[in-house]
Amino acid sequence: MRRFVPALLLSFAALASTANAAGTPPDAVTAAATNIGPLGAQLNGTANANGHATNVRFQYGTTTKYGKSTPAQAIGQGTTPVPIAAAIGKLKSSTRYHFRLVGTSSAGTTRGPDKSFVTAKPTTTLAFTPNPPTFSRPFTISGQLVGTGAGGATVTLLGRPFPFTAAFARVTNPVISNADGTYSFAFTAAQGTMQFQVKATTDPAFTSPITTANVASLISLHVHTRVHKGHLLRFSGSVLPAQDGLIVKIQKRDRAGVFRTVAHTTLSHDSAAKSSYSRRLRLKRTGTYQTVVVSNGGAVSPGVSNAVSIRVSG
Repeated sequence: MRRFVPALLLSFAALASTANAAGTPPDAVTAAATNIGPLGAQLNGTANANGHATNVRFQYGTTTKYGKSTPAQAIGQGTTPVPIAAAIGKLKSSTRYHFRLVGTSSAGTTRGPDKSFVTAKPTTTLAFTPNPPTFSRPFTISGQLVGTGAGGATVTLLGRPFPFTAAFARVTNPVISNADGTYSFAFTAAQGTMQFQVKATTDPAFTSPITTANVASLISLHVHTRVHKGHLLRFSGSVLPAQDGLIVKIQKRDRAGVFRTVAHTTLSHDSAAKSSYSRRLRLKRTGTYQTVVVSNGGAVSPGVSNAVSIRVSG
């Protein structure tokens, strides 16, 4: 029996040597997904190569069978955990996805624990051109649908006027979004501050958050562009809609490019549709001026006139 003991010890030593040569497989830890949107997300995790050249990738799909994976990332052969991240796209909105981190080296393959996330529902952000719209002037509402079914969706614009106590109602005919999800609605004249939403037949359908279009008062400025030093110069104009009694500021641009108030006056009654103002100033230096109506919010917001350069001579 003693003759077999050295042979057995030799066999165990060989197995131990082989195990040491193989080393430890990489560690792979799956972390929570971030930057989750209607069509994509960022997958995260940490991996430790444990001394062997290691590649890592994420497997993902709508079940724990996964079915898709991100491109392999080489993380070297270190012995400390390193962060891993990969962005994925072309996902379906409002859908649960499973994923895990997988690390592979000559020592073996390790599959991290399963994690999951739910993609966001389709969405859009409304934009106004110009912003803010100006009372009685044309403006456009536009946006881009982001989510499954964004291209070729029916987009309906809903709105309600200030003070926003009425229910939302359709304000114009629906449009069909372009292939990239973009859409727009054109209006001939802004009539006052309104809140808007859009409904879209994406997959799934959705109604956007409320966006407020604060319509600016329309104010004009009439003034001569030349005056002798020390002479009085008349600043006048009108404001739409009528806002009798409100303050109009006359402002001059300083060297830093900031308009500073140098005088003010009050809006007087002109008609049911508009108010007017007039104020004479004695000018000493050339400068650029504008007027601002200090609306108190509500149906219309403050408005700014065109800027006019006035040359003072003599």
